[in-house]
Amino acid sequence: MAKLDEQIRMMAGYFAADCEPEGRLTIGLEVEHFLTGPDGRAAGPAAAQAALQELQGQGDAPIIIDSTYMGYSGPAISAALGPACQLRVSLKPQRDVQDIMDLYNGFYLQMGLALAAHGLRAWTVGYHPTCRAEALPLLSDTRDEVMDRYFKNTGACGLQAMRATAATLITIDYFNETDFVRKMRAASLLTPFFALLCDNVPVYQASRNSVCTMRTRIWQDVDRDRCGVVPHLMDADFGFARYAENVLTKPQLVAWRTGRVKAVGSKTAPDLYAAHISQREAAHILSMFFYDVRLKSRIELRTADSMPPQYIAAYAQLVKSVFGSPAALQNILRHYAGATTLDITTAKMAVCKDGFNALVYGRPVSSELAWLLMQARSRTPSQEERALLDPFMKLVTARKTIRELESDHE
Repeated sequence: MAKLDEQIRMMAGYFAADCEPEGRLTIGLEVEHFLTGPDGRAAGPAAAQAALQELQGQGDAPIIIDSTYMGYSGPAISAALGPACQLRVSLKPQRDVQDIMDLYNGFYLQMGLALAAHGLRAWTVGYHPTCRAEALPLLSDTRDEVMDRYFKNTGACGLQAMRATAATLITIDYFNETDFVRKMRAASLLTPFFALLCDNVPVYQASRNSVCTMRTRIWQDVDRDRCGVVPHLMDADFGFARYAENVLTKPQLVAWRTGRVKAVGSKTAPDLYAAHISQREAAHILSMFFYDVRLKSRIELRTADSMPPQYIAAYAQLVKSVFGSPAALQNILRHYAGATTLDITTAKMAVCKDGFNALVYGRPVSSELAWLLMQARSRTPSQEERALLDPFMKLVTARKTIRELESDHE
């Protein structure tokens, strides 16, 4: 227990050190893309790696995992391959959504040209658009292979989650522990609404999909220890130490050892690391948990599917407007006061089952989405920024998901 207590103290200290000076919220963005050839076949790693090497600039640092080139990290944009050759594009946090989108759209154009030169194209959808998950091999990577084996015994959907899902990930900063708790709770309460607004799985297992929020369904059945709602989120003592305890006392699967990862099975952090856990070890531990809302150096919202740019912009603006306003955050926490972690999970499953006909926290989801968007619009002073929310307004008015609305235009 003494070792665990010290590890909790060390990790909580890292969380505290990551607090930003109180001020305007910054938004970070990561978008995952599927890569295929013109015939729909999944991209092979050699062609994807060649395209990334062409995109890598002189000041960018290569990302090497298990002696394999996986992409690069730059001062504003990073690009790297995921477990089954998904392409992850990460952007440095910005204060303004339009600045984020200018960076992303500019890179997307360059990326498209580089991919085309190698016979590839990128897709922004939540599930692989042409292949079944079992037909997508993992890249050679110890961490992913270990997780793949482990997830076979923890749920029914680990294979699909790792190989065939793609997300739009938003990160936000926090200013102190109280602000962290408030944002973690609000983001988790809003997860069912984000899942529906960002539902973009037109194809599932190589067949047309008509099921709501498929990616959310999949991640609900991967591993209870490291997915879903953060344990103890609504407890009175939830904070940095409780989050640290959650991740330190669960199976670690792989451990960080002298610059490499090593399979360690169900051992916990106290079994594997010294009492004075290093910052690098802490970062590795945090990366092995995939809660709907998780903490690394920033709070990461993981619910949204990979989406076309206009919906990415709408999502980023919604997050900025709500989480950049203490009044909006307080309204959300007050509006859903008394909700438990079980209530959040139940609300997600209701959206998966009934879509825009769902009851969420005892209320019709459509009216709650309209209320949420009004909270955002009323705290978005600029007309240009309010216009970024319009794609979501159209979805709610039409009572259709991205998957459905975009299919109507095909």
